[in-house]
Amino acid sequence: MAKRVKVATFDAVGGPAELHSASDGYYAGPTDAGIYQMSHCGRHSSPSYPDWSKIRWGSEIKEEGGQIWVMHDKKWQLLSTVSPKMTKLALMQRNSLLYGKYELPTTWVFNDFGHITCYFFKDKNGNRKLDKDLGEKIHLEYFHTTPDDEAATAAGKPVTLSESHGCIHLKPNDIDEMINKGYFKSGNMVVVHGYSEKVPPWVDDASGAPPFEIHFFPDAKQVIVTGSRPSLSR
Repeated sequence: MAKRVKVATFDAVGGPAELHSASDGYYAGPTDAGIYQMSHCGRHSSPSYPDWSKIRWGSEIKEEGGQIWVMHDKKWQLLSTVSPKMTKLALMQRNSLLYGKYELPTTWVFNDFGHITCYFFKDKNGNRKLDKDLGEKIHLEYFHTTPDDEAATAAGKPVTLSESHGCIHLKPNDIDEMINKGYFKSGNMVVVHGYSEKVPPWVDDASGAPPFEIHFFPDAKQVIVTGSRPSLSR
């Protein structure tokens, strides 16, 4: 019988313990406790955050014919068409605030979900697959980074994670490590614990093997990755 052991720990911050209106006008609330399955990771586009997050991180930007164009949905489109409130001035000001360069960047580095987002879902039939025909869908809270943390990482500065609206914030280098080591592989279990739950005394053992489990503890502000360690036979 396999025993779960702790193979990695990462800083992580979720939403507030109590629902309230955030400074940006959106509501922020507790990250939903529950047991989920990992789906996939990718660059996020959100119609709910049209100003900065409709355009995926890393999308190309160019100025041509006196207008700003972005590569969106695999084709060049006018920025004013994709996100009407965005202007060249707004992009330059935001770039200056984040990266200290008052200029138009060549790629989109403003998406509120950062350079990569990892998604999970409620697995109704226990087959570790996203079955849309059974009504399974991506949970509307994700693992992701933020533009501020991306800019701090690019500048070699310390990253202090901020409270989210309900998603789980990770440091840019940490989310990359979790992907590269297979912790976010499709089918791995994700457990979001309650705000009063404490981290169990798992044994630290870097030899823990897949399948991995991702445990988020909001109160401890940690993601704990556990692996399987087979019991020694007698």
